[in-house]
Amino acid sequence: MARAARDHRRETARLGLLILATACAAAQEPPGGPPDFAPPVLREIRPDSSAILPGFRDAVVFAFDEVINERPPAEMAGLVVVSPRHDEIRVAWKRTRLEVKPRDGWRDGAVYRVVLLPGVADLRNNRLREGAEVVFSTGPAIPDTRVDASIIDWAAHRIATRGLLEAFPLPVGRDSTAYIAQADSAGDVILTRIPPGEYLLFAVVDENRNQRRDRREAFDSLTVRVDTTAQGVFWAFVRDTVGPQLREVAQVDSVTVRLTFSQRLDPAMPTDGAVHVRLLPDSAAVPLGAVWTAARYDSVRTIETAARDSALRAAADSAAAQDTTAARDTVPRQRPPVPAPPAARPDARPGQPPDSAAAADSGRVAELLAQRPRLSDQLVVRLTAPLIPGARYVFEATTTNLSAATASSRTLLAVPDTATQPAR
Repeated sequence: MARAARDHRRETARLGLLILATACAAAQEPPGGPPDFAPPVLREIRPDSSAILPGFRDAVVFAFDEVINERPPAEMAGLVVVSPRHDEIRVAWKRTRLEVKPRDGWRDGAVYRVVLLPGVADLRNNRLREGAEVVFSTGPAIPDTRVDASIIDWAAHRIATRGLLEAFPLPVGRDSTAYIAQADSAGDVILTRIPPGEYLLFAVVDENRNQRRDRREAFDSLTVRVDTTAQGVFWAFVRDTVGPQLREVAQVDSVTVRLTFSQRLDPAMPTDGAVHVRLLPDSAAVPLGAVWTAARYDSVRTIETAARDSALRAAADSAAAQDTTAARDTVPRQRPPVPAPPAARPDARPGQPPDSAAAADSGRVAELLAQRPRLSDQLVVRLTAPLIPGARYVFEATTTNLSAATASSRTLLAVPDTATQPAR
C-alpha cells in the first residue's frame, strides 16, 4: 500500500514537470524556419480613440500580431505615458498584448491620452520604432487643444531628447492634476487634448525617465493660456540656491589666467569688477587688463591669432617679393587646382538636395540655440603685466549663477619658478 502511494506521488510529480515544460516551451518561438527581422505589428487598440466612456474601469489594450518580449514591471511601465498622470501605472504582459491601467483606476470626468512609446520588441528582439496612442474620455467632451514645446538643455546647449512637459491647471494645489507628454526622437514635445484654461508648464530634462521633475534635474517654466493651441521654448537648467565657488585657477600664458567655478555662470553677469588679484606676501593689488567670459575670450583669441597670422604672412610676402622679383616676371604663375564636386549619394534622386529634411531640422535647431549664448563655468583674466615666476597670487571672484545666487570665493595661484627648473 505504501509503495503504491509512493508510485502515485512520483507519477503526479512527473505529470507536473511535463505540464511545466510544455508551458515553458509554448512561450518560446519554435526553432528553425526563415529568419524574422520584422518588428511586431500593432493590430488593435482598445478602447476606440475618441470614445466617451463614463465609468470606464477596463484596461487599455495594445494587441500585436505575435508574442512580444516580456520585461520587468518597471521597464514595462516605462513603455507608456498616461496623461493625466497617476502615481503608478501597471502594464500587464499578456503574450500578444499589453494591458495598461492605473493602480488606483481611471478618474471619472477626465480626458485621457495613453501613448505607447517605441521600443516594444518580439522574442527575436525586433523592436517597434514607432509608437501609438489612444484618446478617450470618462465623461466630458474631448477638446481639440494642443501645446507644442521645444526643450533645450541649456548646460549642454542642445535639444533635450529626454524632455518631459508637465502642465498644471492654475491655481496649482497639493493635489493638482498634471498632464504630461514626452519628447520624441527629434526632441519635439506635443501635448494634446487638455481642457482649455490657464496652465503652469514645466519643461524637464528627465534624466532618469521616471516621468517626474526631480530635485536635481534641469527645468524651466512658463505660464500660458490654452484655448486651442499654445507653444513655448524652454531653456532648462539646474536650480541652485548656493552661488558659484572658485574651484581652480590655471595659467594660460604669461599674462592670462583661466578661472573655473563649481557651477555655470549667468551669461548676463557683469564681469567688470567681478575679479580682484593680489600679490603675496604683501597683498598688493595687481592691475587687470580685462575679465572675459569664456566665449568672449575665444573671440578675442580668434581675432589676435588672425591678426598675428596676417602680419606674419605680410612679412613673408614682403621678403619673398624682394628676393624673387625677377623670377616672378619670367616664370608663369600656375592656377590652383579646382576642387572636385562632392560625390552624390547613391540613393539621391536627380534634382533633390541631399538630406534636405535633416538639413531643415538642423537649421531649426541651430536657430533655436542661437537665441541664447552657451553657458560656461569659466572666466578668463588678462593682466597688464606678466606673471612673476615663483610668485603667489590670490584670485578673488564674486559671481552669480543662473538662479541669481551670488557668492564670493578665492583661491591661490603659485606661478612656477622657471629659473630653478632644470633644462630639458
